[in-house]
Amino acid sequence: MITLQEFCAYLDQYLDCRAFTDYGPNGLQVEGKNKLKKIATAVSASQATIEEAIACGADALIVHHGMFWNRDPYEVVGVKKDKIKLLLENNVSLLAYHLPLDAHSEVGNNWKAAKDLGWKNIEPFEIKGVPLGVKGDFSELQRQAFQAKLETYYNHSASCALGGPHEVQSAVLISGGAHWNIKEAVQEGVDCFITGSFDEPIWHIAHEEKINFYALGHSATERIGPQALGDHLKREFGLDVQFLDIPNPF
Repeated sequence: MITLQEFCAYLDQYLDCRAFTDYGPNGLQVEGKNKLKKIATAVSASQATIEEAIACGADALIVHHGMFWNRDPYEVVGVKKDKIKLLLENNVSLLAYHLPLDAHSEVGNNWKAAKDLGWKNIEPFEIKGVPLGVKGDFSELQRQAFQAKLETYYNHSASCALGGPHEVQSAVLISGGAHWNIKEAVQEGVDCFITGSFDEPIWHIAHEEKINFYALGHSATERIGPQALGDHLKREFGLDVQFLDIPNPF
């Protein structure tokens, strides 16, 4: 058994939280019980996620998207109040790791995916000096075959703008809502850019800049890190860890 304080200290160091200026606080967001036996991990601190964590008997819930963001109002009212009340009444801690769980070279959303997909020569891909994504290459594939491989891995259909070469062997991957970073990927000269989200202008950019664009869902591309982190914690501490697969097609 591990204490909450020990658990938080380990995660903050393992995920190197101090290296990031983020959009909200990383680490402990709501304090629950002090002794931890069961951990739940998930993508977002939605009400459905919190209810599922309570139902499965978790002592702590670790998410990628936490409850507090820099531009949120300060008032604890409405749904935010309800979610905090649920956590406090059931003595469940909430921990959130946003950019640290995108960038981590072992359990991060991007590095883990690139390794699982068999990429080679993987290196960090920086946005404004922050190594959020990855860049790598792989054995040459038809772009439709590459799409099928991505869809199988993420278990999610791809929204595509196939403006690049028909045969592909290099890509940049940034999970989540990073579609506008297609411009940085173009500058790298890769065949493909992979992310979670998309918007109308991306279609034109992909064809004009001659790059293949694949969007596999914000949530789907960010399930990888929470699952990998849970597996790591299972091995490291022998904890009972459960990934909460809350449906979200976006």
